[in-house]
Amino acid sequence: MAGDAAFAWSAGRRLVWGDFQGSPPAEGPEGAKTTYALYTAWKCRGDAFEFRVVAGFQTARSWVKPAVLRDTVQSRTILAHEQVHFDLAEVHARLMRRYFAGLAGACRQSDTQLSAIVQRLEEETSAEQRRYDAETNHGLLAERQAEWGVQTRRRLAASQ
Repeated sequence: MAGDAAFAWSAGRRLVWGDFQGSPPAEGPEGAKTTYALYTAWKCRGDAFEFRVVAGFQTARSWVKPAVLRDTVQSRTILAHEQVHFDLAEVHARLMRRYFAGLAGACRQSDTQLSAIVQRLEEETSAEQRRYDAETNHGLLAERQAEWGVQTRRRLAASQ
């Protein structure tokens, strides 16, 4: 994560605009972009499978346009939208942890097989992130944005 200038998701730490250190594109409708990664590692000790995943926010690849920062309402709204993106990444990290905790015979699988499982789970994460943006129109539909925020917080609380 350090090589990506990333920090781990934490319940006690909300995103702030200072975390968005990348350069925004000159064109395009988005006011900000959250870039995250699910950092995974695994190993076997005998038949004991150890799996680790961390949702990391990539500061250098995340950005905000100056116009967003100048508008208090837009700034607050878009930052809340970006926070839910990062929260969804953590939801999926927890789902991945749970999946691998229940995977029978994981140490009998090859790294290629385990990597394929991780890739499939990451694709599910990306699909939900795209659905979130579509259903909230990138945070512009206030009612849907609020619903996603509540739903995501509930999923986090239920999966601790």
